[in-house]
Amino acid sequence: MPDLYILFEKSNSMVGKIGRLVMPYPYTHVTISFDGKTYHSFSRRKLRDPFDAGFTDEKLAYFAYEEVEVKIYTLKISEEEKTKIEAFIDQVKDCPFDVADMILMPLIHGCRRRNAYNCMSFVAEVLEILSYPLPNRRYKNSIEDIENALIRKGLKGEIVRLEKQTDEEYMKKVGLKDKLSSCLRLFHKLYGKRR
Repeated sequence: MPDLYILFEKSNSMVGKIGRLVMPYPYTHVTISFDGKTYHSFSRRKLRDPFDAGFTDEKLAYFAYEEVEVKIYTLKISEEEKTKIEAFIDQVKDCPFDVADMILMPLIHGCRRRNAYNCMSFVAEVLEILSYPLPNRRYKNSIEDIENALIRKGLKGEIVRLEKQTDEEYMKKVGLKDKLSSCLRLFHKLYGKRR
């Protein structure tokens, strides 16, 4: 039977610190992996550009740009479930990052757009494929809801401290012009005319 790893990150980035202020929960990012090395989620693609975001194949170094705490749950899944999750990933990997849902999560428990995802809605939908009970379906689940669904199934997460690692492309400095360009591309993908 294959494994599915679900990693919860206690990010020390500015976004992570703000997230813990508005939603008093230690973990601010959630992501999945089939091999424990490459993780899949909807996230930013560069540490210093929150608008260059969407489906991302994340490396552990993306979380460990400084020493960081993560919690990893290991789920045993069937080959059929793995195939369904991989098909779901193929279906959504070109969807835009749902920045509005992420920002509004602490205020009104999210405001999900159709065919747009953030880390919470992506992993919640994966858990829905696996028939894990979530309180608000996949539309408005927080990271805490996702972890509680795993705990209710009797799973225990392993807390791991990742030593600082470097990924030069992820850590690359991004100028204001590039950030504005990323912001415009993201909002065009989210709210531009659809054909």
